[in-house]
Amino acid sequence: MTYGAVQTVSGAVISVSQKPIVIDVWSPNIGPTTDQVEQITFRLDSIDLPLILRTGKTRELFVANGDRLHVACIAFPDRLAILGIRNVNDGSVYMVRTANVVSTRREIYTAIFAVVVWGMASAVIGFVQRSTHLAVDSFLIGAAVSVGFGAVSTIVRSLFGWSVWPDIRKLVQPGGKHEMHAAGQALGLGPKEERTIRFL
Repeated sequence: MTYGAVQTVSGAVISVSQKPIVIDVWSPNIGPTTDQVEQITFRLDSIDLPLILRTGKTRELFVANGDRLHVACIAFPDRLAILGIRNVNDGSVYMVRTANVVSTRREIYTAIFAVVVWGMASAVIGFVQRSTHLAVDSFLIGAAVSVGFGAVSTIVRSLFGWSVWPDIRKLVQPGGKHEMHAAGQALGLGPKEERTIRFL
């Protein structure tokens, strides 16, 4: 999926508002359930459109009225989706992991976790049945299913720009590594600043 070019807007914060957003998630313990993230809306004195950020890490974001910001974002007709923020007042830098980056990390971690779980389950099955072949066969089937799910998720995301994870689909911040890299360039981040970035 193609998004608009990453652009930079600057200005002083004239208002900050925050509201909870309920999202669908899947829990290994209870199955489909809901979770909550916070939608933070900034308004700058230099632009009419609101700048919107959804994150579960509001405790790591320090922006107040009057702070002067440089913001890397992608424009939509009704909003600007924030990808990165440089707070000129205190020098802090924030970067937002885009939906495709979050989805990729989830695919990798989930596949690895599932393979490890299948490995432990297969070892137990093999021990109980006293069959090495049964343990190996069970592990190979489980590993193939886990990797296959990860591959399907990757293909869907790559071809259609659509994540299979319900909570990730609710993210306002679109794009992938290209957009994150472009946001870093737009904010003019140097090597020292890259080590102190707070990821949201």
